[in-house]
Amino acid sequence: MRLVVLRDIPEDANLRQQWDALVGRVGQPQVFYTWEWALAVSRAYSATLRPLLFLAYAEEKALCGVAALATSPSGKEASFLCATTGDYCDFLSLPEEKPGLVSGVLTELRRLGIGAASLANLPADSTTMNVLRTAASQHGYFCFARTGYECAQVSLSLLEQREDGKSIAPGGKRLRRFVNAMAHTAPVRFEHARSWEALQPILPEFLQAHVARFLEIGRISNLAYPDRQAFLTELARLLSEKQWVVVSRLLTGEKAVAWHYGFQFQGTWFWYQPTFDGRLERYWPGFCMLTQVIQEALKDPRMKTLDLGLGSEAYKAKFANASRETLYVTLHESILRHLGSMLRDRAAAMVKTYPVAEKLAEALRNRINLLRVRFRRQGPRQTLAWAATQLFRRLWTRDEVRFYEWSDCGAASPISGSVELPPLTLDQLAEAASEYIDDSETLAYLLRSAQRLRGGTVEGFALVDARGTPVHFAWTTAFGGFFLAELNAKVEAPCPEAVLLFDCWTPVAARGHGHYARAIGMIAEKVRRAGKRPWIFSATTNTASVRGIERAGFQRRYSLVRQKFFNLQRITGQPPVSQEIPPAEVSAPV
Repeated sequence: MRLVVLRDIPEDANLRQQWDALVGRVGQPQVFYTWEWALAVSRAYSATLRPLLFLAYAEEKALCGVAALATSPSGKEASFLCATTGDYCDFLSLPEEKPGLVSGVLTELRRLGIGAASLANLPADSTTMNVLRTAASQHGYFCFARTGYECAQVSLSLLEQREDGKSIAPGGKRLRRFVNAMAHTAPVRFEHARSWEALQPILPEFLQAHVARFLEIGRISNLAYPDRQAFLTELARLLSEKQWVVVSRLLTGEKAVAWHYGFQFQGTWFWYQPTFDGRLERYWPGFCMLTQVIQEALKDPRMKTLDLGLGSEAYKAKFANASRETLYVTLHESILRHLGSMLRDRAAAMVKTYPVAEKLAEALRNRINLLRVRFRRQGPRQTLAWAATQLFRRLWTRDEVRFYEWSDCGAASPISGSVELPPLTLDQLAEAASEYIDDSETLAYLLRSAQRLRGGTVEGFALVDARGTPVHFAWTTAFGGFFLAELNAKVEAPCPEAVLLFDCWTPVAARGHGHYARAIGMIAEKVRRAGKRPWIFSATTNTASVRGIERAGFQRRYSLVRQKFFNLQRITGQPPVSQEIPPAEVSAPV
């Protein structure tokens, strides 16, 4: 066996043909093993991944083995190239060639000075695991394997059958009921796109719908990241050449309400990236899509299995009648790192048995991550000063909040280009998530906003620039009874018609252009035209906010002061009795 080591995925037609032919000969071939998949990953993640490709050739120059790995930026650790995108990853070869391939790869890793490897999503039933344990010992690596995922599957041959011998897809009656309910407003149909010409125009709507749905459930979709979007687009283009990719849609009239980005390969239909429009959640569009996929798989004699992929979502258990386990394997030349890996795994397993401890650990991780972001942005000195301030504020604080009423006499600072102020929608939040994916504070704001939209009790607005990108967000609600976090108390309205602007936010990348003043001025005009009186508030310490408020035409009316000592607090000051004639400003005593 001759081993060739490459630092890229060659765009070579002959290699493509031999590589994919080899995939078809291994046990349980997967679309994730193909040349197309490796090339799509290499192209989309070129900024962060350095491919390390091993090609094994027999004496007759025929390709007999492939190991698609990647190295970390330091070059000291290796992983499967497709570990973050593929449901399964493996060393590709026939069983008799596997020991030679694995041994050759580990020999080369040692020669390159790679002291550790993380091999995720390795199928537990693959012959690789036993070979890897032996080879690791021979080449000076300590090997540790733990369960990664339990991938739910639907084995079509195990489904219940009718008297005529035909299999029955689970959920068929419920599917008909939901489809009939949706059909009251528009005809319902399912469509499948396989060619690049059909796929290209619908991929953007699928990507945005996926990001929007995740925001609704309080998460940031991995499809919000530009490299992930580039990967799925490039993968669709490559796999469509062989009709291996299929993007399914559930439509009511001409509007898509559910999507599934999947694959049909070697007798398996892979359930990879589904999503749906949360506004039709009552019709269970995701359930309808999965049930329809199973029904159509049963009609195709080539299909044997529907693989539901990584993750233990509850809905999968309702359909699954089989499963496949994956492993997470680590190799370390250092005994200390090996023992540390085992210890972390045991600790993580123990924490998961105690929900309270798992919740605390997650909160601690989030705090540490936020601290790291602040440290990178502001440096050690400012980070320590901020931490000291936060600690002091837990003991004693004095906060003054000023309240302003719009007087329609200000002029917001000009903004280059045209802007609009439409009501905030989930699609705009999804657009913003992709635009500001590296801004953790804005992502947290978008998640909070998505929950407000779902509640439907307040009204949001987005200032949108000429490109259609949201550059500022703000909310309005009834003034009376509003809970003000800065005061840790509810506030009284100065008049029955008062409407409060709150939780205004400009993403970091969009700051410095006067968006805040322009947005709140435009919102105030909308509120005034509706017969209401617009108000806004700001902490006195937020000088940028105060300047924007005054520039937009708001005038200061009164202020409230909160003094806190340990867990005791006192609020002084009160709103003016009447706003028919603006009174002199009422300030709380110091």
